[in-house]
Amino acid sequence: MPPAPEAAISATADEIRVAALEQFARAGYSSTSMRDIAGSVGIKAASLYNHFGSKEAILWDLTLTAFEELLRGRDLAIANLPNNSTPQDRLACLVTSHVAFHAKNSNQALLVNSQLAALSKSHYRKAVAMRAQYEDTMREVIDEGVAKGIFDTTDARVATFAILQMGMAVSGWFRPEGPLTVTDLCTIYVDLAAKMLAPLPLSH
Repeated sequence: MPPAPEAAISATADEIRVAALEQFARAGYSSTSMRDIAGSVGIKAASLYNHFGSKEAILWDLTLTAFEELLRGRDLAIANLPNNSTPQDRLACLVTSHVAFHAKNSNQALLVNSQLAALSKSHYRKAVAMRAQYEDTMREVIDEGVAKGIFDTTDARVATFAILQMGMAVSGWFRPEGPLTVTDLCTIYVDLAAKMLAPLPLSH
């Protein structure tokens, strides 16, 4: 029986995304070629262009997906809170969503957090705008908490970056087979964020 034509066994766009993410994570974005990605899914490099016009297009697809998932997780977390939720409640749900994403999607998170500069100017601007939108939500919660005397920080913007960076670092070290579950990890990080913003006790 003659071998099946490549079109009959061509990889899907989702398979290419998974393969590219694994290649980028293992060898690095700059060291990975379209030929490498194509080879990992068993097709010729030319067939890859039926799905993605360039390696940067794959990077943008992965970046856009990551930011959309982060924003969707943020929206879901906020939507599930009661109407009378406090700034502490909102901070906790945002930290939980943020840490859980970085624990469960380590390769994608590491790629996005380290390779924005490899995007085209247009895609870079869109990515930065989405990142700013994501950051703004937490900063607004911190600002509200400070205004109500619930949180204390000299700079809400810096506190926002510190909490988000702390969560992003999870993607570099957390392992699901380790002693901590994702739920355990989120609980710890919620506590850390709350302590970072806790008002100092009044001196007598």
